[in-house]
Amino acid sequence: MEGIQQLLNINENHQTNSTWLIGASSQHTFHRKGLRYKANDTEHQQTLALLKDVGVNVGLHSVSSEPIKNQAERLSNLLAKPIHHHRSHFLQFNPNTLYTELQQAGIHTDYSLGVAREVHLSNPITPIQGVHSIPTVLFDNSFFFHPPEMVFEQFKQVLKTAQQRQQDVAILFHPENFLIQPALWEYYQEVLHLIKSNP
Repeated sequence: MEGIQQLLNINENHQTNSTWLIGASSQHTFHRKGLRYKANDTEHQQTLALLKDVGVNVGLHSVSSEPIKNQAERLSNLLAKPIHHHRSHFLQFNPNTLYTELQQAGIHTDYSLGVAREVHLSNPITPIQGVHSIPTVLFDNSFFFHPPEMVFEQFKQVLKTAQQRQQDVAILFHPENFLIQPALWEYYQEVLHLIKSNP
């Protein structure tokens, strides 16, 4: 909770309006590369209460072992508002059915397209009417596998390409990874700085 609060403070200082992608599975699915919590866990509900109190945008971080519509409804009930944003956990999704599932769940923005360990801009796609796909171009995992200088240089190039294409892109940082790699606090703020300097 302290790490989440610190991230909220950083976002406020940088005037960054981020989307927090939270799971809402009814089962503990860690052994299948799933989430390490379930929707009725006390810590999960405390986190949602904090995010709800500060009024940030919350989306669904779905697992593949349960219908997206069920997870979205559970999260919507916990937050008392509709869910419009989504990303598949561990990038485990069926591209032939994902966007139909999102459409049925009333979700209009998806961030599942991306490469977890590389700074990469996927080609834009138009899945189906009513669902907008925004590729995730930078995952915090990249900093675990590549020198930060390389990651930042590649990120600058991706931002330039996205700007030329007039394409929206997303970045993804996991709150728990800041505890594993404290240097991410600095890297995250540098990423925000680069985004602000390349409008």
